[in-house]
Amino acid sequence: MQDLFGNNQRYLTLEEIIAEYGKEAIDFIPKEGNVFGFWMQTLADIQFLDLELSGLTKSYSIDTLNYKVNLNGDNEFVRNRIAHLDLVNSKPTLYSYLIDLFEDTNAYAFHNLYPYKGKFYPRLVRTLINTFNLKEGNLILDPYNGCGTTTHEASLMGIESVGIDINPIGNIISDLKNELIFIDEKVFDVNTSVLIRVFGQLENKKLNVKNDVLKKLFYLLYFDTKDAFVRTSRYNRKGLEGLFIEKFNYIKDCYYKTKKFLNDWNINYKKAIIKEGNVLDLKSVSLKEESFDAIITSPPYYFSLDYVGKDNIAYDYLNEIGFFNYNMEDVKNEYLGMKVKSNVNAKRLIEKKVVTYFEDLEKSVNEMVKVLKTGGKIAIAIGDSTLDGNKLPTTKKTHDFCIKNGLKHIRSVFNPLLGARNRAIRGESILIYSK
Repeated sequence: MQDLFGNNQRYLTLEEIIAEYGKEAIDFIPKEGNVFGFWMQTLADIQFLDLELSGLTKSYSIDTLNYKVNLNGDNEFVRNRIAHLDLVNSKPTLYSYLIDLFEDTNAYAFHNLYPYKGKFYPRLVRTLINTFNLKEGNLILDPYNGCGTTTHEASLMGIESVGIDINPIGNIISDLKNELIFIDEKVFDVNTSVLIRVFGQLENKKLNVKNDVLKKLFYLLYFDTKDAFVRTSRYNRKGLEGLFIEKFNYIKDCYYKTKKFLNDWNINYKKAIIKEGNVLDLKSVSLKEESFDAIITSPPYYFSLDYVGKDNIAYDYLNEIGFFNYNMEDVKNEYLGMKVKSNVNAKRLIEKKVVTYFEDLEKSVNEMVKVLKTGGKIAIAIGDSTLDGNKLPTTKKTHDFCIKNGLKHIRSVFNPLLGARNRAIRGESILIYSK
């Protein structure tokens, strides 16, 4: 590349600039006391830290200039819980240990099993659990559980939870996150030749594996592999077989790291209860009124994201082998706002779906309030979808539904989705209430 004067010049790439800045920035971050995590990127992160400290300490102050926090409380308890500090009392926090172990701020434990569109960030779930000061003995609900981010994060914190969702694939993923940690490590002791044979059995729809948990894992890794090749050509050199083996070894690595994490920090992993059901009728899945200490959830953005598009392969395959009997279109029609007849023109159909979506959203808030204990807390992550260039007032509507159902608004935090320039969802609001 030439500069304005015609001289050859190589400009630094964005990655090189960030790498150099990172080296310099490390010198400015203190090494003692209660120190911010390197993952603090936005003003929202400061607000999330503030929320966590309000739930975990007696009193505190945040010194943004020096990347430090002064707190009055049980330092060891805070160290074991907080998601926005790297050090507490000059010691690494549990969360910093966890993300160093997995080298990722969100894809730790089994959170990255069969990556799902529009999923919660685990760190946000941990933050909200801390905000509500939930502990062993409390019970959390996510009635839009998806692939189980809320329930898995609660389990990793030793807290019981219940996840409800109408998507059978999502429920399989959530259950698998529950079960993987409890299987014998010998199950993972398989070599490449065995995995090649397993892949061949999957291709021929004749998987011969006795362990039910491992069988479900092989199915999901196979579907994820096939989907990857549908969506991109970047894996062509590895081939289907190679990518499948890579994905299995990744989960195997997650298994051993998660076991180490739970052992090193003496955490009593609590299995979540996963139920197939509809948020519009929580009584039908045997949820009693006034039974949950907190609800942490995120209603889906059906106008912006195709949540089940990735599952086409899974539905076709599992139906064909008789693993289950679900029609994907029937499942999609159970989603919020999707129970609309299509015998109208396209514009009118969209209008009806938007109206039905908000009607269903209001019903879901009503159902959530019923099962929440008096004094219980609820956090809803919601964003405003863009439809045909127009912004839908989803956040405002959700807030109005909560107030209408007698909830007391505590706080709202807007969390931008970084790199979201071309997204229909540019950010989310975390709406927090008490009953």
